[in-house]
This record gives sequence, structure tokens and C-alpha cells, in this order.
Amino acid sequence: MKRTIKIQASVQGVISTGSYQNLRPGYLIEETIEECDYDQDLIVAQTKDLYEKCYGLLREAEQKAIAERIQRERADLRFRLSPTSGKELPSVTSIINFDADFFVSAEDLTQYASQGQICHARVAEYIRSGKWVEPKTIDSIWTDIVIITKGSLKLSLDSGDFPAFLEKYPISDMKNGEVIYNEEHGYSGELDFIGIPKFKDALEIPTVFDVKRTVDKIKGGMQVAAYSKAKGIKQAILIPLNNKTDQGYSKPTVFNEQQLEGYWKMFLAKREEFKKRYSI
Repeated sequence: MKRTIKIQASVQGVISTGSYQNLRPGYLIEETIEECDYDQDLIVAQTKDLYEKCYGLLREAEQKAIAERIQRERADLRFRLSPTSGKELPSVTSIINFDADFFVSAEDLTQYASQGQICHARVAEYIRSGKWVEPKTIDSIWTDIVIITKGSLKLSLDSGDFPAFLEKYPISDMKNGEVIYNEEHGYSGELDFIGIPKFKDALEIPTVFDVKRTVDKIKGGMQVAAYSKAKGIKQAILIPLNNKTDQGYSKPTVFNEQQLEGYWKMFLAKREEFKKRYSI
């Protein structure tokens, strides 16, 4: 016999580790079915399905609340909202550096980070237009320019020479990178660019490139391993661009497939430590 039925499921919870003390989100989903011929088992199954949807929303609220708390306590850690799952995913660099003991002040770190951002933006513009432009012509890094020019370290805006690097170490088919999301392992990131190296000690295959002010091989290796895994790429290269040398660059560091696999395992260990520390 067909009839009208109403199925309802709800869930409530207390998130004590969120951005507000004892956050209490609640969700209710109700479904009305006209001319329903469900038997009891189908009604129970549909109710369970609605409950799972409510519970999923509660989990998303928990993840968001935890991310907001972490960002309030640790401004140096970054999260991105996944467009696929809606989860807050920590950045690769946040995972790698969350437990680092920096021997410089937060103010100095900000200035070094801004110098790195300026260099990255200039490289991206060069890949787009073929022109190595002055930093002040790039609107998106104006804040970084202000930080550098007013900073106590008096860092140079014109740090590194990417065109000179390419003369020594040619790269073809360069394409600026995009934001990547790895749902399986729970991280996000934005790689600098992808291209095909045309120089000794590197295979002529699609390669993840990351521009660095200074190179830390272990941290840099973990970073490009995470990017490479997300893109399915088997080679990565770190490019040091700075004013420590007269030419404005140093020798690149190449990671082959086997090396990347080793650094990937190291990154996964750091990801697990991050999860244990922050529950996300």
C-alpha cells in the first residue's frame, strides 16, 4: 500500500577543540516521500543514509573549527578549503615546518618570506610574458614590497636572476603551477612551475620546479616530493635564486624518482606528526 511518509535524521555534537570553547553544531535532514511503497527495511536504510549525511556535515564543522583555532594560535600555518571535499587541508610547507625551531624573529621571517614571494612572482611573470620585470610592476606583491622596503633587514627586491639561470640551465615547455589538493593524504600546496629540463644530470621529462631563496635539501625534498606525488610526476628540481653569487643563482638540485620516493615517506611521517599534534 502506498502512503506518504516522512523520514528524519539529526545529529548534534560538542567540539571542545574548536575555535570557540565547546562549540555545539547540530544538523537535521528531513525527507518527505509521496506515494511511498518502501518496506520497513528500506525506510531504515534511508534513515541511516540521512544520518550519515548529517554526520558528514558535523565532521566538516569539526575540521573547520580546528583549522580556525590553529590559525588563530599559529599564524604561520596555512590551510586551503578543498573544492572537492570541503575539508580544510594544511599546506605542504605548514606540515614540514610546524615543529621547526626558528632562530630568527617572526618579523625577520616575514621579511624573508616576502622576499621569496617577490622572487616567485617575478618567475611566474617571466613564464607568462617572457619578460623579467621589476617587482614594482607586479600589483599582486605590493604588500611584500612594502614589508621589504620598510623592514629592518634591508633585503633586496631584486634578488636572483632567472633569465641568467635559464641560459646556463635551459628549461622548455614551462607552465606556471596551480594549487594542488591531495585528499587521500590530506594536504594542499601551490607548486611554482612545471617544465622539461634540457641540461646535464636531469632527465628530459615533465618536472616539478620549485624556486628557493636558499636550499634546504631535506625540507625542499619533502616539499617537491609531495607536489610530485599529487601531480604524478617522477622528477623534481630546486632552483636557488639569490644574490649570494655574482650571477644571481646557484646550481640546481635534482631529485630522481627513487629519491623522491624516499622524501615522500619522510613527508608522510611529518603529516602523521601534524595530525597527532593538531587533530586534522
